[in-house]
Amino acid sequence: MYDHSILPTEIAVLLGLICNIGAPLLAFWAAGKLPRLRLWFHGLAFAAILVSPLMAMALGLPGLLPEDEDSPEARFAFLPLIVEAAIILLLYCLAAAMLFSKSVQTAIADWHEGDRFQRMNARPRPGSSRRNPVSRMPRSR
Repeated sequence: MYDHSILPTEIAVLLGLICNIGAPLLAFWAAGKLPRLRLWFHGLAFAAILVSPLMAMALGLPGLLPEDEDSPEARFAFLPLIVEAAIILLLYCLAAAMLFSKSVQTAIADWHEGDRFQRMNARPRPGSSRRNPVSRMPRSR
């Protein structure tokens, strides 16, 4: 279709679609192997998906001179790639929101439990009649 592009438009779109599916799958596989780096792997997959439509357009469309006109159907060829990338990025954003809300809830719960734990294990004051609940337990032989 275009003589001056690096790749034909169809191949650039197909390559972008495959990369958009492959990047999260690779991130999940790598996160299974190295769980400590799972956020880094998914961050890289997010960045790759974010950039993939732009890279496909750069590879599939020629560098147009100001006097050249671009056919309207050339831009529509990348519409499936853009929609797929938007859906995957939306799912990544929802997963990040769930992870953030879970970590906030866990932090709040730990903070409240830590406060209770400190009050329960506080030493009784001298002269008080309150006994330590651990001392009431039977001793094991």
